[in-house]
Amino acid sequence: MDGCEANLLRRLLVRAESCAGCRFCEMVCSFSHEGRFSPSLSRITVIKEDRLGFDYPIFCRLCESCPPVDSCPNKALSRSPEGTLRLDEEACSGCGTCVKICPHSALKMGEASKPIFCDLCGGRPKCVERCPTGALSHEETEELDEGPIEVMKRLMERWGVYA
Repeated sequence: MDGCEANLLRRLLVRAESCAGCRFCEMVCSFSHEGRFSPSLSRITVIKEDRLGFDYPIFCRLCESCPPVDSCPNKALSRSPEGTLRLDEEACSGCGTCVKICPHSALKMGEASKPIFCDLCGGRPKCVERCPTGALSHEETEELDEGPIEVMKRLMERWGVYA
């Protein structure tokens, strides 16, 4: 890819103003991956800012430059052609370096002391299919550069809310 081409991938997108904070996405995700309802096993995590009533799902953003892949001491993480992370379970020591270094807090340690992260459910994200408010979508887009803090500030300004 030359320097002029955009890094277009199918990514999860959030319409934060539509997120009700119901955490249904977390439940659907954990059930589809682990067979049980457990937010700690979900590959998507809804953060809440209760004072302002702001909810925002956190997930792997498929960053062009991925610090967890680059920093894994055992080279256990790699990228699929779709841009999602892959884990070589045998190579992974469970050190947690990838979890600590992700700038978006998109990875977490699963029960087997191995990192878990969004894999886009093989191209049909269950969280998108089941989001009751339509806050999540799966679209081809360039790399996302706006994080939850920037989104919250933008929405507060638009809504005339000042903290």
